Amino acid sequence: MIDKIGGISPNQGPRKSEPAYRAETPARASDNVSISEEALRASDAARVQRLASTPDESRVEKLKEVKEKLARGDYDKLSDEMLGQVADRVAKAFQGSQGS
Repeated sequence: MIDKIGGISPNQGPRKSEPAYRAETPARASDNVSISEEALRASDAARVQRLASTPDESRVEKLKEVKEKLARGDYDKLSDEMLGQVADRVAKAFQGSQGS
């Protein structure tokens, strides 16, 4: 006669083999970049130089048109309102370039 040995408990069943080496997830390092003021100014200067050295065709045409209007005298008698607007634009342009 064969006696019952007993059932297999969950802890006694077949086990998964674990790898000998377990690669751990590396900690994430945070990168940062610091750009000096001098480098920013040099970058701005290079950008302006690039823009100035490559003429935009539409700007060239507009400049020719303005020169012709100046020669004809179209800008000789501007209203006070128009002169004020031009002065405001010129002032804003100078303030913007000095604020950098």
